Amino acid sequence: MKSRVFSIPFGVFALIMCVCYPIFAQVGGGRASGGPQSIASPPAQALPPSASASPDGAPSGSQMQIPFKKNETNTQQSTGQKQGLQEQAQQQGKQNSDSAENVARSPVAGSGTNPSQFSPVEAAFQDLLQTRTPAGGAATIQSLRQFGYAIFGLPVSTFAPIDDVPIGSEYVLGPGDELRIIVWGAMENTYSQTVDHYGRIYLPTVGPIRVWGLTFSQAEKLILSYLSQYYKGFQSSVTMGHLRTIKIYVMGEVNQPGSYNISALSSLTNALVAAGGPSTLGTLRNIQLKRNNQTIEEFDFYDFLLSGDKSKDCRLESGDIIFVPPIGNVVGIAGEVKRPAIYEFKETLRIKDLIAMAGGLTVQSYLNRVQIIRSKPSAEREAIDIDLSKAMGKEGVSSNIELQNGDLVTIFPSDPRIYNTVSVNGLVKHPGYYEYKPGMRISQLLPAQTILPSAYLDIVEIVRFKEDLSTQVIHVNLKKAWSGDITQDIDIMPRDQISIRSDFKAAEAVSLAGEFKLPGTYIIQPGDRLSAVIKRAGGFTDKAYLKGAVFIRRSVAEKERERLEGFMKELEEKILSETKTVFTSPEQAQLMQNQEANQRRQQLKVIASKVVLGRIVIDLDSLAGSEDDLILHDGDSLTVQRPPADVMVLGSVRNPSSIVHKKHKEPQYYINRTGGLSKNAEKKEVYLLKVDGSAFADISKLKEVDPGDTIIVPPKLKMRDYSWIAQIATISSQSLLSLASLMVIAQY
Repeated sequence: MKSRVFSIPFGVFALIMCVCYPIFAQVGGGRASGGPQSIASPPAQALPPSASASPDGAPSGSQMQIPFKKNETNTQQSTGQKQGLQEQAQQQGKQNSDSAENVARSPVAGSGTNPSQFSPVEAAFQDLLQTRTPAGGAATIQSLRQFGYAIFGLPVSTFAPIDDVPIGSEYVLGPGDELRIIVWGAMENTYSQTVDHYGRIYLPTVGPIRVWGLTFSQAEKLILSYLSQYYKGFQSSVTMGHLRTIKIYVMGEVNQPGSYNISALSSLTNALVAAGGPSTLGTLRNIQLKRNNQTIEEFDFYDFLLSGDKSKDCRLESGDIIFVPPIGNVVGIAGEVKRPAIYEFKETLRIKDLIAMAGGLTVQSYLNRVQIIRSKPSAEREAIDIDLSKAMGKEGVSSNIELQNGDLVTIFPSDPRIYNTVSVNGLVKHPGYYEYKPGMRISQLLPAQTILPSAYLDIVEIVRFKEDLSTQVIHVNLKKAWSGDITQDIDIMPRDQISIRSDFKAAEAVSLAGEFKLPGTYIIQPGDRLSAVIKRAGGFTDKAYLKGAVFIRRSVAEKERERLEGFMKELEEKILSETKTVFTSPEQAQLMQNQEANQRRQQLKVIASKVVLGRIVIDLDSLAGSEDDLILHDGDSLTVQRPPADVMVLGSVRNPSSIVHKKHKEPQYYINRTGGLSKNAEKKEVYLLKVDGSAFADISKLKEVDPGDTIIVPPKLKMRDYSWIAQIATISSQSLLSLASLMVIAQY
């Protein structure tokens, strides 16, 4: 007793020293390292990432020049590094300038360059799309793009250069064009002549011939006439060689304005493609071709895009100017049209014309309510709902109103629901939705040939939705409806849900496994007992161990599973709440607590795994006529194994295992064979689980254990509480910390 009294204060003192020793060591270490005058050296300053990226310390991306020193070692290497840095700096500067130029240009969506961005026009309509209508609904439609601009965003390589193409007779020759003249017959020769700056070509013997301003057909006739003056009995052919290039100018709202050298066969559209096309701020409907300070043509690109009309796509001449003015009035159309987009219009545009421009309506369009969101200058927006169901296909209808600049037209979809249907499900050959017809009766909807043989026709259920939003369930006899009973052959209403169920009941079965002469699954009738099915199986074999028979019932297993899960959860919570051991440090205490709690949980899981859920204890030795001769249920199973040769010992023993069964041996014999009880064993709670499923709590009165029995030793759940030691250690450590602080202050 005295030794225990003295050991507790000694343990507390040792714990305090372990906690406080690092503090004294830190105080002593500070004094030994130089006293109060010792100043800690500041940490080395890290170089910025840009400086550390360069071997010479120059910031990455700068254009600073690195001086060259002739007396440096490894001159070639340092020179190469410096040149590399200069090239890197120049390249970075070029990238920065390119990025700045790109930002200044800011290619907008719709041109195909960067579709993730919106042009100013598209951004305005995007804001309109998000505007809520007065009714509170919101437009759930996709973003709109400007129509026609995406064609210019295609890669330029897709437009083949105009070079080796057939030349029309109306082609006008000029300086730089090459003519190939082939002569055969009395004489044979080939001449390749280029029209010079004076507009002439030179032929031997013939001399100069002026062809500037002539069409190709006129020049061919002129050359033939000159040759015929000097030669007889010959034939000739005139073809075009290399074509001249002309310089034209593309100005205005285009993606890449400037001057371009293009083929003389190029037209206005070819020049627009070379310049990247009009920007999203430029017009597509009034592209002007200027020649000699006069506008000779106004090209509407919509004619080409919508109808393929290129009649005004003029051939260009040197010095021509293509001017793209800013975009004009625009309107947007979204929803149920084939080509929703933002369209530009010239003068006046009505809603019917806009729908035609957008490719027409889809089959889901709802014309009874077409909405226009209109932006007014210096005023709030307004929504206009119109009925276009009468305007489409007719002229002069008042609802075909004139649109204004900035209008957004929304064609809403029609109601997707179907109201004139009746739902049929269940045991019919073709379940699904059927068309409702006025005056239809159930016998007409469901004739005899549409019903499956296993259908239960005495009660057919009809769920009907009433006008007050309530439901009504109606039951009819379909057999009587077929026979002409008006009370059962009721009228069908729209949206009725008819269900036909089956009267087929699956056969109930039980399974017999193990030591039966004919094991297997047997069909049972209501009221069949266990002894009758065993008799049908031919009885047991001579090796059957009837004490260890396991009879399982499905309904009992479900109930026991719920109880076992609740019991296991309760035990785990109890283990966690009662594990309160404090050791020399909080980390070690937590580790020991977790290990012990996990060990106890594993023991509980092992014990729970040996519990056979749904098992009913029965005695097969005297089954017929006894209370154990149960009435069978669907899913019951009976398993009879051969006699086991072991006894299992589980739980809080030193070596849980199976021991070979010995006759006339008590339970303590098997416990001793496993090493005996462990320290945390609950001796008073040891029990024996018999092989037939029964259990005995007081094993001291048992004189013998049967083969297949299991001895279970539960663990203790209560643990000692050493929290008072933790409290003493905390108070003592706080006192010593204060004492250490006073010692340090006194030294200074």
